[in-house]
Amino acid sequence: MGISDDRRFEALSGDLKDAIARGDTAYLLEALDDASFNVRVAAVAGLGELGGEQARMALVRTARDRWGQKPELRVAALRSLRGISEPERYVTLLEEFITGENRKVVAASRGILRDIDPDGFPGRLVARGCVDHAAIRVYGVSRESSALGLLDGYMRDRMAAGDISSTRQWGKVYAAARALGNIKGPASVQTLENLQAWLQEAPQAEKKGFPGQRLAKIREETVRAIESARSGGEEGRGAGHAT
Repeated sequence: MGISDDRRFEALSGDLKDAIARGDTAYLLEALDDASFNVRVAAVAGLGELGGEQARMALVRTARDRWGQKPELRVAALRSLRGISEPERYVTLLEEFITGENRKVVAASRGILRDIDPDGFPGRLVARGCVDHAAIRVYGVSRESSALGLLDGYMRDRMAAGDISSTRQWGKVYAAARALGNIKGPASVQTLENLQAWLQEAPQAEKKGFPGQRLAKIREETVRAIESARSGGEEGRGAGHAT
């Protein structure tokens, strides 16, 4: 941003403050189309302060505009919506953004959702079919038994594709094995034993270099996870958190 832009924003920010003070939603809606990113951020914050259905709808459109708006502005819109949306409606909106989205938007929406509903958060990830690394770790920490189907499906897909030792997948497989050990129970044991059998078959077990090292780490964690899963008897906490 050049000097002229800085001065222009200072002038416009004063106008935006005045618009907020007089409750001028229309002015803030026009500011959402401004070329300056800073002006749009300020307008988003102002709409969150004023509230009302017009403001809410504009903020929802901004949050959903993945091609026209920067992730930071979309996140700002999501945060502004928290104070002016009905709780259930807001949670439902957030769930749209917790997978298949820009990483910044995913991380922010998950953080807000976890803050609002910490107990139900793992189940909400399951309901959206999240099997990224962060989600898998949540399932393990929370011992979310409703994630067993997702984890089993993920393991089966990786074994079928033969890419368990790939740079992109091996960390997730390792985390999934650990999560299954934490969740415990017969279903976890079965999935882990299937993985163990796959790891023992040639040629996977004979790979050298980094793939071999990765497989060795996964193999060690699988053995530990099987012992842990067997020791727990019943599976981890039940499903029923997602709505």
